[in-house]
Amino acid sequence: MTNEEMIETLESLAAALEIGIRYENLSHGKIAASKGGLCRIRGRPVIIVDKRACLEEKKDLLLQSLRRFDLSGVYVVPAIRELLE
Repeated sequence: MTNEEMIETLESLAAALEIGIRYENLSHGKIAASKGGLCRIRGRPVIIVDKRACLEEKKDLLLQSLRRFDLSGVYVVPAIRELLE
């Protein structure tokens, strides 16, 4: 599975869990202040991702954020479940 396919799968998983994902420009000049992370906006969980980050960094950030949620009631593709555990 490519990084692009993993990101699409992780985005679908987030949607199933009702977790928003926002791709924002977090870079100031050439240096990114942050690659993003999990936060709450108006009480709803949202993953903020630096849209300038490489695919590997985006995938890792989504994985790291989704690990914090109970995934027991949601189908997760086995390759993704392995990465989440």
